[in-house]
Amino acid sequence: MNDLVSLGIGLGLALLGGLIIALAGRRWGLCPLENCPVLEAGQRMEILCEGKRYTTLLAGIDGETLLIIPPLQHGLPVSFSTGAFAELCLKTPAGVFETTLQFVGRQTSPLPVLHARVVHRWKRTERRRHERLPLPDEVNVVIQCQREQWIGWARDVSVGGMRLIAPAPASVHESIRLELPTALRGLAGASERTARVVACERAPTRNGYAYQLRLAFVDD
Repeated sequence: MNDLVSLGIGLGLALLGGLIIALAGRRWGLCPLENCPVLEAGQRMEILCEGKRYTTLLAGIDGETLLIIPPLQHGLPVSFSTGAFAELCLKTPAGVFETTLQFVGRQTSPLPVLHARVVHRWKRTERRRHERLPLPDEVNVVIQCQREQWIGWARDVSVGGMRLIAPAPASVHESIRLELPTALRGLAGASERTARVVACERAPTRNGYAYQLRLAFVDD
């Protein structure tokens, strides 16, 4: 009887250990245990590969594989060799995270997507001064830039600034005026804000390519 009990306990411990190892191994592939950021489709990412820096978006996640929209260079999509390594920088509301990834493949239909896997631990290199709140839905914002008026949509917002998509570029350090919908007034502090363009870059969206503006509020 004692032998049967011992055998049962041994088998139970073996199964539990195997389950823990399997779960840990699965987590390690995409999200190595510490400082793992939240990964969501549409996140902006920067890739440094062979001395060149590219900006693109995360298209989604398939198991332990990152699905990445190919970045553009001179208006053409860039691809990377299978097996190539790259440094990944991901800016999130919780801070800036960095890791190393390896490209493992690509697909061409229905849309071109690069496949990559995380191979090193994530490292948080910077904490945000103001927490940024991501906006899962497209929230329209009226943009007054010089004498032109555009309709863009916000991607995230904080008490210090906003990241939004615009149909046309704006110059860095240029001041623009924003008319905010009711949904953003509580987060941004007012119905109208003046902001300075910190960065402007061409970026892929689900509706094609547009311009991503990073803004810092300059009014009180």
